[in-house]
Amino acid sequence: MANECKDRDLLTIEPDVFTGGGFDSQQMAAGTDGAISGTTFTSASADFTAANIEAGMVLCVYSQVPAEGRCYEVISVDSSTALTVSILRADRSADAVAPPAGTNLKYYINTFAPQIADSEATLHEKLRQIGEADGISSAEFVDSSQLRKAVALASLASIFTARASNATGDDANWVKAEYYRRQHVAVVGALRLAKDIDGDGFAEQTRTFANVSLRRT
Repeated sequence: MANECKDRDLLTIEPDVFTGGGFDSQQMAAGTDGAISGTTFTSASADFTAANIEAGMVLCVYSQVPAEGRCYEVISVDSSTALTVSILRADRSADAVAPPAGTNLKYYINTFAPQIADSEATLHEKLRQIGEADGISSAEFVDSSQLRKAVALASLASIFTARASNATGDDANWVKAEYYRRQHVAVVGALRLAKDIDGDGFAEQTRTFANVSLRRT
């Protein structure tokens, strides 16, 4: 299964995840000379290629306070100093939507790719356990919005759990972590494995993901 969950998918669910404080080791790029014109973001001091910036990441721009920044999707890396960006789109295949123009913008690009990869690996294991009984490889599962959502929710639960480290039980980060954990369980429980045995386009068998429980030991 080639899951296509990206940073922008986390942004669609939790708007504050990129402005609420990140992890220093996951900052890919930052600067103070950003400019937006149409759907083009430029920074003369940047090297987006060397920084491994990719489509699907999230650009945050701000004037003074990072927590008050605005977040945009990275649509493409056009050169070492230029990106195509967009206001967050409901449909990831839609045309880019130009953000407000601006100059002398402070900016940063953080990624939660490690959390996404860990959540994806856990979901792959669940798919493997369910699929093996039916002779189906997890590689045969196709990407879908439901699978992306399941990975995104698990990633958000992991991110807010890390942010709540050493915090009291009523800390907002704990509340969000538990909320997204429950949402992840609900989404995974609603997934169905449909099996078209005779190739007529209709599923003869379905299995629920709710009957497989993974626990860390």
